Amino acid sequence: RFITAIFISMFFGLLMVPASAQDWATYESEAFDIQFDIPEGWETEIEDDMLTATGEGIVFVLTAVKDESVSTKKLFDIQVETMNMEAEGEYNEIELSGGILGVIGSGSGVIDGEVVGVILLAATLDDNNYLVYIFADPDAFEKNEAVMVDIITSLAPRGWVEE
Repeated sequence: RFITAIFISMFFGLLMVPASAQDWATYESEAFDIQFDIPEGWETEIEDDMLTATGEGIVFVLTAVKDESVSTKKLFDIQVETMNMEAEGEYNEIELSGGILGVIGSGSGVIDGEVVGVILLAATLDDNNYLVYIFADPDAFEKNEAVMVDIITSLAPRGWVEE
């Protein structure tokens, strides 16, 4: 249903100008106390404790995980299993802007029965855990992987300004 609608928007989004050729905007979410950069013109929505941003055949998903007893690595591993994700290379620890720490990896996975290229990030900031992933069909993933990395690694605390 919701994800199926996203796949339809992904198909039509493939006909748009590549993200690398567009201007970018910072999206701030008060509900999640987080911000990230996306190409201008992308659609954003918050529904059922999930924030999505879609455009150009790409889907970005962010959820907050309220269970402080689950480590970032465990959260990452659970989602890898849920997506039946096959890694391209190793998963890496990463430090993003504003002190966000996480585990990141990419590969192929399955979302709503469809094989997709996906970049997965489990991240922690203070007492907040975030599960973030960005995906596209395999062709769009191959074409836009650098843009997708830019989006997911732009995650920062809301109001954060690079010095």
